[in-house]
Amino acid sequence: MKFHQTLNLAREASFDILNPEVFATTLSSEVTLNQSPDGKCHVKIFADSKKALELAELVEIVAKGEKLTVRADKKSRGFWGLDDGGLHGLSIELALPQIANLKIKTVSGDIEINQSLANLEIDTLTSEVSINQNPSESCTVKSVSGDVSAHTFSGCEYKFKSISGNIKVHVAPDLAVEVDGNSLSGDLNSEIPLNETSHDSSGTGKVVVITVSTISGDFNLVRN
Repeated sequence: MKFHQTLNLAREASFDILNPEVFATTLSSEVTLNQSPDGKCHVKIFADSKKALELAELVEIVAKGEKLTVRADKKSRGFWGLDDGGLHGLSIELALPQIANLKIKTVSGDIEINQSLANLEIDTLTSEVSINQNPSESCTVKSVSGDVSAHTFSGCEYKFKSISGNIKVHVAPDLAVEVDGNSLSGDLNSEIPLNETSHDSSGTGKVVVITVSTISGDFNLVRN
């Protein structure tokens, strides 16, 4: 078997959970979220090398009640049994129903969200975060230096907190926007005219509420 640039499926598991609360914790593994094809929770672990294929067995995948936990934050052992820092070369792919709540905690693994959830919470140090489908209720992202990009197609509530990472939110044309932002030295920019950033008076719920706080990172608000 050749590994090279391709990812190889190392493990997979599926769970039928009524109202899933999902927790994914990693050190450097990338996390990708896609939509479940059948309403179940699916977990796949991919490896980019033979060594990573062995390390995949150390990833914890545990379902108990309505809680599903995926942990790839264990330390691995290198030459002479010394700690080499973590489970390298692994990627996690989740496929969840839209009613799920997801919490992701990572150090440096990039995060890509390709489906809508009920609620999403991300806590990272340096990960690049791409939210291509917004949650239906709330999204909280805490980052130290990783950049965050979010595409928004329906009313929801965002809370962003960053030290030096840049944040960019794309908003669909039919959505009203309310922003509460502050930054110590970063720039806060909006392509949306101020007369558009108001509550939805029609009662349709098509409002995006954004609270953002940065130290030196920039915040940009644009139309899709």
